[in-house]
Amino acid sequence: MRVKTLVTNLVGSNFYIVSENNSAVLIDASGSEKFYKKAQEYLNENNLTLKAVLYTHGHFDHIALAHLFKDSAPICIHRLDAEMLYTKKHLGGLFGFDISPVKPDVVLEGGETLDFGDIKVQVIHTPGHTQGSVCYVIGDCIFSGDTLFREDIGRTDLEGGSYERIIKSIKRLYELQGDYKVYPGHGEPTTLRYEQENNPYV
Repeated sequence: MRVKTLVTNLVGSNFYIVSENNSAVLIDASGSEKFYKKAQEYLNENNLTLKAVLYTHGHFDHIALAHLFKDSAPICIHRLDAEMLYTKKHLGGLFGFDISPVKPDVVLEGGETLDFGDIKVQVIHTPGHTQGSVCYVIGDCIFSGDTLFREDIGRTDLEGGSYERIIKSIKRLYELQGDYKVYPGHGEPTTLRYEQENNPYV
């Protein structure tokens, strides 16, 4: 499995392209249109077929390109954050950003295992940063959105946030057997066991 990271120009959010053989999924496709072009170039250069666009949560800095991929692959997001894709609940207005609305194709509950060609995705509902935050487990990797960062956690002071719930969600991740590389919504990768031993918040 390969993971390509694009660090976007929207609050430095991470946009991931995950591929296995000729199948690919996007996680938190965002940024300006140049990042849409970069993603398309990467898919084309590596002969990859886009199978899905997955969102860890619905804040503006993570969903900005959803409308451009709408006709290319199903857009997936948790039920409790789905409205953020097509209403102002994505909070972009608070930071001076306008996001084009789009309706999701797949509404998640958490607990699903999704099959996208050669890529299998386990969905874990991890509320706390938003009500509908999820983490995606693919192979030995966790794409944690704004739930878990290297030695940090997601902010909980925005609408739908809860400090108690995010701590509970991260503890649930710690219960996973084995170690995982963690790809967060912002910043550098880490590992699950490193965070279990060193994260000062949990």
